[in-house]
Amino acid sequence: MSAPQRLAAYLLENPYHPRSNRHSNALLGFLLEDLIDICPRFAERASLGQIAYSLNRKVRVGTSEWNADLVVGPPSGPALKVSSIPPIACSQPVTFQIACEAKSIMTEHRKAQRNRQRDLDALHQFMHRYDQNTIVAAVTVVNIAEAFRSPLRPAVTKHRDPEALVRAAIDLLRTLPLRSHPSNGPGLEANAVIVMNYDNSRRPGISKVYSRSPAPQPGDPLHWDSFVRRICDLYMQRW
Repeated sequence: MSAPQRLAAYLLENPYHPRSNRHSNALLGFLLEDLIDICPRFAERASLGQIAYSLNRKVRVGTSEWNADLVVGPPSGPALKVSSIPPIACSQPVTFQIACEAKSIMTEHRKAQRNRQRDLDALHQFMHRYDQNTIVAAVTVVNIAEAFRSPLRPAVTKHRDPEALVRAAIDLLRTLPLRSHPSNGPGLEANAVIVMNYDNSRRPGISKVYSRSPAPQPGDPLHWDSFVRRICDLYMQRW
């Protein structure tokens, strides 16, 4: 299974909470597994201990600080092997070759989509102040369910025309600039959207990847397969 399918299974067993980073950490772990599967150079360097990853790493540039969801780069010392994501190890990278943010829009789409767009626009600008060669990526999970049970609300939220809400969110996320080289100017190196049909209810719940339109289709730069392949290609070019 690719990362979106593994995320769906994970959420069915581990309900979403907006104040927890468990689901984003899980997704980023699945991303590492996909990169190891499709990117030979990434897998080789991971197996040799030449790269490691860290979750929720504080990055400082001057007096500014950013909490990066995932960073990958050469480890500063001996790495602790993590059996759940072999062969890559968990350690503090001394420099950042890849940085990735995982966001979600589960409910309140119109408010959340603006916040996510601003967050991701700030992400690539901050990380490229750290290093113009860092591959800065972002993935956003957007919910298309007709109803969603938030742990912060007593009642189930009903989504009117969820397809239109998702389409609007994707259109906005698509406006984030994308670049292949530092000379292209500011932008993300890779950007993905995963559409989920997820109600966050206790059993029996719904947690499925939604593959029909308006979800990004194969060949679309926002599609997961394009996203992972793009990170791999840029990694091989730059590192």
